Amino acid sequence: MIIYTGFEYSGRNLLLTRSADAVIIVCGRMGTLNEFTIAFEDDKIIGVLEGSGGTADSIRGLIAQAHRGSGKVVYDSDPKKLVEKVITLIKKEKEQ
Repeated sequence: MIIYTGFEYSGRNLLLTRSADAVIIVCGRMGTLNEFTIAFEDDKIIGVLEGSGGTADSIRGLIAQAHRGSGKVVYDSDPKKLVEKVITLIKKEKEQ
């Protein structure tokens, strides 16, 4: 389904991350960084596919430089394991 909002990319990123239970970061550039920061500030579960390049490989360093805690961020270089970790966290959060 396509929903036209008129918000362009930055508005789309906000709607996308706010409506998600979790966000998975794979590679990426500026838009992915924007989605990550929105999800991080909203205390969302975030999975980062390490070794995929781009923004994903910068996340760990960005979090360390921010001195704001690690949030709900999990890392893995195996996509299947990463998705499993994220789903486990979502289920735990939904139980509370």
